[in-house]
Amino acid sequence: MTVRTDPFSALVDKIGGIGFELHRETLIRNARRNAPLALRSVKQAPLADEKKRRAVIVVSAGPSVRRARTIERLLEARFSGTVVAADGAYPACLRAGLIPDYVVTLDPHNTRVVRWFGDPRFEEHAANDDYFDRQDLDVAARENVVRRNREDLALIDAHAKKTKAIVASSAPETVVERIVQAGFETYWWHPLVDDPTQPGSLTRALHGIQPLPCLATGGTVGTAAWMFALQILRPRLLAVAGMDLGYYPDLPVEKSQTYYELLELAGSAERVKDYYVSLTFPLTGETFMTDPTYYWYRKNFLHLAKRAPMRTLNCTEAGTLFGENIDCVSLDDFLRRAEKENHG
Repeated sequence: MTVRTDPFSALVDKIGGIGFELHRETLIRNARRNAPLALRSVKQAPLADEKKRRAVIVVSAGPSVRRARTIERLLEARFSGTVVAADGAYPACLRAGLIPDYVVTLDPHNTRVVRWFGDPRFEEHAANDDYFDRQDLDVAARENVVRRNREDLALIDAHAKKTKAIVASSAPETVVERIVQAGFETYWWHPLVDDPTQPGSLTRALHGIQPLPCLATGGTVGTAAWMFALQILRPRLLAVAGMDLGYYPDLPVEKSQTYYELLELAGSAERVKDYYVSLTFPLTGETFMTDPTYYWYRKNFLHLAKRAPMRTLNCTEAGTLFGENIDCVSLDDFLRRAEKENHG
């Protein structure tokens, strides 16, 4: 890979600080509001029997989930291990007939994240916001998003009690209200956003509001779900899927999630290209595009994975996530290994 130091790397180095300042007050406010509901910590989440926990897969919401038919293949293989869904992948799992054992939610955004649980105020929240029009998980869903949301509301109401919600104290009011309304059992945690031993630590302030366990998130719910699986479920075999952290080469750059922000920063459509790099996924040799935000998320995951007590199997079959202590394998390969663990 050719390393570009400007302006891409310069922006990557700033993202952590930008996000910290952007969300600091929101995290405190949400944690205070959620404290009366946060009665059970993530350490109290019910665990499946030891056999079911031998193999765990974390399903995130990258475009590969649709393109690689990840959820359908898990069902076809009759995967008998534990499924942890990032919130963005949860409704897609239910639509296909897969009921996750756990769903993890993190993002504090008050009008967007609730969509993953069925949004009772969907049209109000979606007005003048094209964020989801630039998501590639299920392009067909864009054709009638109001109808799809209505279907999701009914589907999630019918199945919520079968999945444990692993809820960050940062969760916004809309998400918490919807989770409670739907009937999820909730188990709570704080995002580990900085070093709690340092003066003025935000993590320490969150823990002072409510003494909950803290989990590193790397800035994304997918990484948080992986960390939950690693630290709480402690499987023998741990895989991730849908963890693209980048874009397929056929996606126009203007459809990428941060395009508008980068266009404003760059000043022109020509110069905005300097804020994207390409990486070659080692399993397939295919090249994927990534932006500074996704690249920062990738760096964070690699930092955490390097220090993990076990190797992570990346079954995404696409994207930019590869590095030390991560094995890029096919989903079929993981399913074969999981079957062996199940009979071991």
